[in-house]
Amino acid sequence: MKAVLYVGHGTRVPEGSEQLKTFAEEAKKDIPYDIQETCFLELSKPDIMEGAARCVEKGADSIAVVPVLLLSAGHIKEDIPEELDKVKEAYPHVSIQYGAPFGLHTKMLDVLQQRLENKGWQKGQDAGILLVGRGSSDDKAITDFHDIASLLQKRTGVDKVDTAFLAAANPTFDEGLEKVAKSSTKNVYVLPYLLFTGLLMQEMQTKIEAADKTSEPSLYLCDYLGYDKQLIEVLRERTDETFHQPFLFEKSEENV
Repeated sequence: MKAVLYVGHGTRVPEGSEQLKTFAEEAKKDIPYDIQETCFLELSKPDIMEGAARCVEKGADSIAVVPVLLLSAGHIKEDIPEELDKVKEAYPHVSIQYGAPFGLHTKMLDVLQQRLENKGWQKGQDAGILLVGRGSSDDKAITDFHDIASLLQKRTGVDKVDTAFLAAANPTFDEGLEKVAKSSTKNVYVLPYLLFTGLLMQEMQTKIEAADKTSEPSLYLCDYLGYDKQLIEVLRERTDETFHQPFLFEKSEENV
């Protein structure tokens, strides 16, 4: 029997974990598999091993592991596969297929534009955009992020979409704020490329409130991507694609 295991990042902020669970529960309604479980890579429970165990307890002999993550970086390439090695050791009779994150997708740009519009942005407005990512030491993830910024710039028609990162990459968020604070535009929209709330969102809010007191352009912090029907459509696509991926691990015939 086939199962789907959704893997979120995890956060120390309980609200963020609950948002991921709610998002996955909504997605399950549109994804036609009887066994669907949600787990986290770190900081939240259940972890990947516990999630896989729940799938097996319900009768799964094949698990499609779908990362509920934005870009392909260290978590996708190293951390999750390491945990799946442990799952395979514990359940050698189970086949595992491993999918891709949301990645570059038109619907991601649709949601970003909506988040801007929800804060009052309009085409033709004298405004700048600061796109803020979590950050990574992975070159491909940084390149993909800059590609998203470039596509967003073309879509919105602003002169430039500046970028900044909350960790592990440059420019830092502080540097990004300092740059846009010197902008000649009347308004700057700070746009988080984050799925759900957490400590990083709280940190951004605090810094923007402090910077806005001395900043000439008005700063507006947009909402994170969050629960959105369009993101559920992307997740459904990634889930379908995962079931067509080669097996990361095939079940051991000796243990069937």
